[in-house]
Amino acid sequence: MKNQGTLAVLLLLAGGLIYSAAQHPRDTLQSQRRGGDAAAKMAQANGPARGVPYFSAETLDGRIARLLEKVRRDVPAQQDTSRFVCKLPAEVGPVPLLDAVDAYLRGLPDSRHDPDLLRGLHAAAQRGNWLAKVQVFLSRLGNQAPDDASIFGTITLIEWMQEHRIGALYAAIGDADGASGQHPAASDGMLSSLDIYAAMHHNYPSQYKVGRALQRSGDRGQAAVGRRMLDCAAKALPVYRQAERSRALAARG
Repeated sequence: MKNQGTLAVLLLLAGGLIYSAAQHPRDTLQSQRRGGDAAAKMAQANGPARGVPYFSAETLDGRIARLLEKVRRDVPAQQDTSRFVCKLPAEVGPVPLLDAVDAYLRGLPDSRHDPDLLRGLHAAAQRGNWLAKVQVFLSRLGNQAPDDASIFGTITLIEWMQEHRIGALYAAIGDADGASGQHPAASDGMLSSLDIYAAMHHNYPSQYKVGRALQRSGDRGQAAVGRRMLDCAAKALPVYRQAERSRALAARG
């Protein structure tokens, strides 16, 4: 790919997908690299029998390249925050089994290892709950994909998030940018265009981040937008209201 730095960011997001595929000999991608066309044909023949989707290393690279290009096109350099519109979860998309998502969020980070809470989260995601899908994506960050099915599923989930302009994807890319040192401003805690885009596209944690920054901007109009963002995030789910109360208490202390 042309932009190796951005590729590194996506690898952080996708849980080391390509690295994982390249390091596990049992995976289809590794068998292709070692065995050439014959191994590829065998993997293609065996894939459907195992219920695992087949794709080549070139296909995976191509999907990532197209995804990154779409993300770059999505985020304009200049964004008018005054056009912010608050949407609660049910106004953004389907939210069946929302209580299961709220319970999972309340239990973080321990809920990532709680079978009951994870079961509820995945049930909500399977029913089409967009917030649950976001949390499934976030739970995979930094984890190596164990097999081709997981690689396929994670890439497909990221593509779904980009297609629907789910703010959490752009926030995660911004966080990975900062962690990787690609953009020093992001690592210094300053707002990036990705932060703003995520807040404008219904990522409630980003609304807290951007909202507080706008309130400190010294501009009365931007401060009002910041207050609207904070209020929106606090109304989204009980767990977000609790998070805002905790931040307020910490600030007073």
